[in-house]
Amino acid sequence: MNRTKAFALSALTASLLLAGCGGDINLTPTSNDNSTNNNGGGTVDTNNCASYESAGTEVRGEKIGADCVYPRSFSTPESPLLEDIRLVELPGGAHIFPNGLYVGENTEVTADVNLDGPTLTIDAGATLAFEDGDAFIRIARGANIMADGNRNAPITFTSVQELDGLITDPNARGLWGGVVINGLGISNKCDQNDLANCVLQGEGGAGFYGGDNNEDDSGLMRYVLVKYAGYEVSLDNELNGITFNTVGSGSTFEYIQVHNNLDDGIEFFGGAANVKNVVLTGNDDDSLDWADGWQGKIQYILVKHADDRANRAIEADGNSKNNDATPYSNPIIANFTSIGSLTATDGSDESEGVLLRQGTRGALYNFIITDARGECLEIDQDATLANAANGDLTMSNSVIACHENFKDVDAQNWFQADATNVTLDENATTLMSGYVTAGEFKDASGAPVTVTAKSDLSSIDPFFDDVDFVGAVSEDNDWTNGWTVGLRD
Repeated sequence: MNRTKAFALSALTASLLLAGCGGDINLTPTSNDNSTNNNGGGTVDTNNCASYESAGTEVRGEKIGADCVYPRSFSTPESPLLEDIRLVELPGGAHIFPNGLYVGENTEVTADVNLDGPTLTIDAGATLAFEDGDAFIRIARGANIMADGNRNAPITFTSVQELDGLITDPNARGLWGGVVINGLGISNKCDQNDLANCVLQGEGGAGFYGGDNNEDDSGLMRYVLVKYAGYEVSLDNELNGITFNTVGSGSTFEYIQVHNNLDDGIEFFGGAANVKNVVLTGNDDDSLDWADGWQGKIQYILVKHADDRANRAIEADGNSKNNDATPYSNPIIANFTSIGSLTATDGSDESEGVLLRQGTRGALYNFIITDARGECLEIDQDATLANAANGDLTMSNSVIACHENFKDVDAQNWFQADATNVTLDENATTLMSGYVTAGEFKDASGAPVTVTAKSDLSSIDPFFDDVDFVGAVSEDNDWTNGWTVGLRD
């Protein structure tokens, strides 16, 4: 059945249910695990859609074919889910939400946040699909997401249009909102002497975030794909594939892909969230973006721009209104590959490599930046240049191989001052099989080039693995295989 018709049926069922309950209902969920249900008797109920109780009445998804289709009243920004729910794998089907999935109360007063809020559990292999363009997943402060997929059964967040086979453009984007996680970590936009009362409003009306705990735990996402998201809420105000709003280091994020997002792939606004094994493909704006004092860590991150348009592989910011605001953005990133597009262009912003600006700090190791249409490396604003000069912003054991390697002499001098960095050109050999680090680097003439990796990364922080290669993916371990999309097309 076409999912649009399924929504119509589900909406009719919901309207009849609500009419029977006497009209308007304040949804306050009280229970939820629907992996099985025997209705109190001997007959097993095959409807394994998620549910909760409201005013003594069950609110539940409707099983239509292999899908679970949820009424619009199931979860709204004004009436979010307030108790745990679980979304099971539906072989051949999906959990379909017309207007988003909102977990936890969007409390404005930070001191009033329920630290034991609800948990959204998503089983390995489950697919969640969204109908409305502005529908998104919001995990509120104090709530959690537990989305634990695996290589053979990743969890997918996508548009219902994909389920219906209506996506014919390989560069389709912006068909639904994306994933927003709001944490209780620290932002340099808040009064550092009163962080307990910090409250910030997320982009795209995505809820409140902020606090004083950079070790906050918002849950787990493992082997998760976010596809075709980034709806433009208003002019120049799109949602990212995944937005980490002051998310803390107590969370676990690994094996994450954002594919074909209209805005950024992933963006960190403050906090200290850490991520491992990230794939960012076909994103229209920046693939990795950070700002407002993010102090997390990433290892193994692969960026591949689309052939139609893109902005930057990394756009790194401190605080746009005060480049000296503390805490500084100061991440550690290791084993990064950026594969630009020589054809992509979006107005004046071309497919570029790494832009460091607005007073960001950080330590960058084992980078490969190649195939950019625009410059591979740029450093902007006096505060950022000062950080680069005094060692608060570093890049080492890295390779740049583009037609225009540097925006200007400042970026060139900074990069080449580190003897472990290597500058090549667009005809050099840095990759094999499209995205795997080459076993032997060669310059434009075919002569071998020695590139030494930063190998003892665990000595910097135990979060990192020790490696013997630069770039995101080695010949010996293609961790992207079996669960990603858009890399081998």
